[in-house]
Amino acid sequence: MAPNPKNKKGQAFRKNKKALEGYMKYSGMGVQMALVIAAGSFAGLYLDKYLDSKPLFVVLGSLGSVFLALYLFIRQLLAESPPEDQEEE
Repeated sequence: MAPNPKNKKGQAFRKNKKALEGYMKYSGMGVQMALVIAAGSFAGLYLDKYLDSKPLFVVLGSLGSVFLALYLFIRQLLAESPPEDQEEE
């Protein structure tokens, strides 16, 4: 029996679609990290101008937002991964 060319195209399409969904998911996470860090930095800059202080709040806002972005990223990764005690069947 000859292989069905439509079946091969369907399998390739599903494989490419799954890869594309992974790229979109992780690029979205990267954009989220960048936005959180930018928001923290700009909030610190605003506070420094408002309170007429030196770069104290820019540094605190930047560092705090980096830690927050990493926390959110790791939390999303752990929420998507299956538990280790479940065996794949």
